[in-house]
Amino acid sequence: MDIALFISRFLYRNRYQLLFGSLIVTILVAYFTQFMPKSYTVKTSIYTGIVSGSSISTSDDQQSTSIQTVNNTFDNLINLITTQTTLENVALKLFAMDMIYGNKKADNQYITAKHFQKLNETVPPEVRRMIDYSSIDKTAINLKRLERNSSSNYIYKLLNDGHPNYSYNALSKVQVKRIQNSDMVEISFTGDDPGITTCTVKLFNEELVKSYDDLRYKSTNDVIKYFEAQVNKYKGILNQQENVLTDYNVKNGVINYTDQTKELAISYNDYLNRCEEAQRRVEGSKRLLDEMSKQMDTRTKLFYTNKDFIKTLNDITTLNTRITDSEMFSSEEAQNRDENLKKYRQQLRDKESDISRLSKNMDMYKYTKEGLAIQQLADNWIAALVENAKAEAELRVLNQRKPYFETEYRKFSPVGTEIKRRERDISVTENSYLEMIHALNLAYLRKKNIQLTTSGLNTVSEALFPLEPNKSKRWVFILAAFFGSMVFIILYKLIIEMLDRTLRDGDRAKRLTGVKPIGAMVGKGELRYRGYSKTWNRIAIANIGSKLNGYLHPDVPNYVNVLSFEPGEGKSYFAKFLGEECDRIGLQTLNIDVDEDMTETSGYALAKDYSSLISNLEASNYNVIILEYPALALSSVPKALLRSAAVNLVIVNAKRVWRKSDAEILEHLQELVGDTPCEMILNNADRYDVEDYTGDLPPARIHKYMSMRFMHMGLTSKKTAVE
Repeated sequence: MDIALFISRFLYRNRYQLLFGSLIVTILVAYFTQFMPKSYTVKTSIYTGIVSGSSISTSDDQQSTSIQTVNNTFDNLINLITTQTTLENVALKLFAMDMIYGNKKADNQYITAKHFQKLNETVPPEVRRMIDYSSIDKTAINLKRLERNSSSNYIYKLLNDGHPNYSYNALSKVQVKRIQNSDMVEISFTGDDPGITTCTVKLFNEELVKSYDDLRYKSTNDVIKYFEAQVNKYKGILNQQENVLTDYNVKNGVINYTDQTKELAISYNDYLNRCEEAQRRVEGSKRLLDEMSKQMDTRTKLFYTNKDFIKTLNDITTLNTRITDSEMFSSEEAQNRDENLKKYRQQLRDKESDISRLSKNMDMYKYTKEGLAIQQLADNWIAALVENAKAEAELRVLNQRKPYFETEYRKFSPVGTEIKRRERDISVTENSYLEMIHALNLAYLRKKNIQLTTSGLNTVSEALFPLEPNKSKRWVFILAAFFGSMVFIILYKLIIEMLDRTLRDGDRAKRLTGVKPIGAMVGKGELRYRGYSKTWNRIAIANIGSKLNGYLHPDVPNYVNVLSFEPGEGKSYFAKFLGEECDRIGLQTLNIDVDEDMTETSGYALAKDYSSLISNLEASNYNVIILEYPALALSSVPKALLRSAAVNLVIVNAKRVWRKSDAEILEHLQELVGDTPCEMILNNADRYDVEDYTGDLPPARIHKYMSMRFMHMGLTSKKTAVE
């Protein structure tokens, strides 16, 4: 099937529906759109400073994520205005503003008198009592307190029930967009009241600035509060731990544990060395005294019995004890500054001189019994005796100091472990404290960075009161109605075209029946062309007859069977015109109505040829014998008659639906006729469908020529005679 031809015929066939249907819809839309309310659009521009604002951070990571951060910030800013909280605040303040400043008699910059009258009629008394004429904010708070989640609550219905000015649905139509790639954001809103529209944009501007500041700084302020609390917490813990460590050091006499233990270890090591040295001196001097005492027996006894000598020796021992005691726990520098120590040392030197003097005064013998010099031996003995006394005194003092060192070691051993543990806890707490301070500083830095990058939202262009309404979109609706209705009609007709099983024309008849009709005849036709119906049918019959000539044989009668599936298909009408056409071209024609003349005879059902039916007629006198049979759905036709015919013609009403029963009858008929020609002819077809077979039918008019060009896609054809 030629798609272009199908489209052109489809459009031409439905031209009146498309034209008048679209016009009717367009006229209705044009009529009702004249009552459309006027609309007003108000805009305001806000500078954000998100892109061009300065920043404290200069790190590469901050620069690499700046684009994503900017886009995210703008998305948050744009989406923030359509949140339910923002819409609710704007709606309540707008309602409060209109109720406070509205005037029933005159329009003002807040609301027109017409809209205020309509609004005022719907407000119940309990809502009126909540209006504080001195403050819009207080009124909005009162109204919010009055709102309840109930279908009977006026404020709840006002916000959720589709009010054209105060509902969520109406206010959510506000448009927020970023102006290209700049720092500017534009807020626009369209409404049917200039005052309400202007106030709506102003309130959106205020709520956006307020909500944006809360959103931007709330999280940062919460972080700052958290870290401030953590800093104070760890500071208190750190102070407590340090105070506990201080009290512990004071209690245990610790000034500097490391230095103290170091000095204690050094002192103890010196103590051990001195003990060992004193022990060696004691043992050495004792052995020397024992040897010398054997050689100086008598003299030794004299020395021991001399009171001055004994007293002086005891003084030397006492002084040496004091000197050792003073030197034990003091440095050399401290010893050099100690006046008592200097005095003790001088007294020791004096006593040692006294011992020498006494030993000389007691010199009674010059030689020992072994012949040694007594004076030299006595000096050595005295020196050994003094050395022994000093060593014993020092060893005695050192032994007295040993419990001190043991006590100090037992004291500092657990103290060191405890101090380290406490210092470790303090170190951990201090690190946490420093981390919290660092985090707090970063939070303050982030807050300052936010202040620099988005230093608040500043209104650049205020929302101005509109003096003129927007240009009407009435013509848009009218054109949309015209083309939309046309598209709807085309789609509707196209669906009908695809689903319709009416035979109508040759192409559809072939698609439904599987048999291509060889011709078509018109029905009654249009009223203004009623006089041309017979002319058209004669032309159609002439066209059909030219196609039937190939089935006719000369010198013998040619039987033409005219059949139909149901009564009322137009067999008689067709047979009449076919007979007239045969007569016109000089053929002797006989028309026989089998339904009236022969179906009642007993030989009809068993007829083997036409001679048994028309024996009383001289068939040889006729060239064409047209036999009209009853409907196949009601009566059968003898098989012999069908196969003996020159051609079998099935007349089908073009306005009828093709049913499955018809397909069954056609299939059975094709089996009966066998190889005998069997053709289909459409009857009661439209004029333009008949012209598919016959060509142009009279009358010839210019609009018909144009329509034919359109139907047959003759876009470049010309009506020019050729000689």
